[in-house]
Amino acid sequence: MTTFYQIGEVCQRSGLTQRALHYYDEIGLLVPSERLTGGQRLYTVTDLERIERIKNLKRLLGLSVSEIKRMLDADEARARYLTTAQTTSDPGRRHKAVESALRVTEDELQSVREKVQQLAQLQRQLERQVREIRRLGAAAPAGGSPAPEGIGGRS
Repeated sequence: MTTFYQIGEVCQRSGLTQRALHYYDEIGLLVPSERLTGGQRLYTVTDLERIERIKNLKRLLGLSVSEIKRMLDADEARARYLTTAQTTSDPGRRHKAVESALRVTEDELQSVREKVQQLAQLQRQLERQVREIRRLGAAAPAGGSPAPEGIGGRS
C-alpha cells in the first residue's frame, strides 16, 4: 500500500514552502502523485526523493529550475530507454534504445561539464581577488588607511 503525504507534511520533511511546491507543480518539475477532487495535492516517497534530487541539483551545481527540469526529464527518458533496451527481444529496437539512452546521458554530462567550467572560472576570479586583497593588506601602513578606489570590484 502506498503512503501519501499532504503538502504540509512534505513542507516539514523537505524544508520547502507550499508556494515552492505549487510552483514546481505548475511548471511540471514536481507533479504530485495524486490530486483529490478538491485540488488537494498528495505526495509519495518517490516524490520526496525527487524533491531531494531537486534540492541537491540546485545546491551542489547551482542549477536553475529550468536546468533542473531538463536534467530530471533526461533521467526519466534514460530510464525509459534502458527499460526498453532490457526488455525488448528485437535487436534493432534494443540498439535504438541504447543509442537514445547514451545520447541523453552524454547531453546531460556536457551540461554538467559546462557548469563545472563556469564554477572553476568563478573560483579563479575569487582566488585572484583574495591574492590582490592580501597584497593590499601586506602593503598597507599599519594605520589602516582606506582602500584605494576600485579595489573590491570585479576584475
